[in-house]
Amino acid sequence: MNKMTLWIGLVTAMLLVGCQNQTDPVAHRDDNTGFEPSTSAPTSSPSTSEASENNFIQTFMGSCVQNFSEFARVEAAAKVQKWKLITDKNQLKMIAPQDDGGQWKAWKFKSGQVGALLSVGSREFEGEKINFCVLIANPIDGNAVRDRIVKMLHAKKESVSQQGGQRYATYIFIHDGKPLLLNFIDGVPMGLKTLNASVTTRPSL
Repeated sequence: MNKMTLWIGLVTAMLLVGCQNQTDPVAHRDDNTGFEPSTSAPTSSPSTSEASENNFIQTFMGSCVQNFSEFARVEAAAKVQKWKLITDKNQLKMIAPQDDGGQWKAWKFKSGQVGALLSVGSREFEGEKINFCVLIANPIDGNAVRDRIVKMLHAKKESVSQQGGQRYATYIFIHDGKPLLLNFIDGVPMGLKTLNASVTTRPSL
């Protein structure tokens, strides 16, 4: 098994929570903020659908691509937009990376009409530092969101798999002259709309 395969496996383990845990705090009301994200897609009009997809893409591109590894900027933007920093220990355990390593922060907020969660952080793997940025939400058409992001970033497919009712896809793209990994996890085989999209550091080979 080569280093890239091991790396993708680790990334998958880090990011699984968004689709595995449907009791994620993203799907719960926060009585302190009045935040009550929808757990199903609104269907009032095509314009609502389009806005939901655009909000996901804009948040992902702004936080996870344009400001990748510049997490102080992401944190500053979260404060300006009044995103809710998750500090409750039980909630943090529910959304923590599966390997429970590294340092990270997470916020919940509304992306259009649906709830979302953004997490940024870093950890080490075989002496290399992994930076990661993850956006989790319920876009109306996750496939369309994925395809648009892949096209915008001119990303090339690295691996695709399906296991345990979830689909995994990893791509490589170039940002500021450096290769990064673009990852997607969804629960479409189980009838779930949740999409987990992330950008992570690519290992040196």
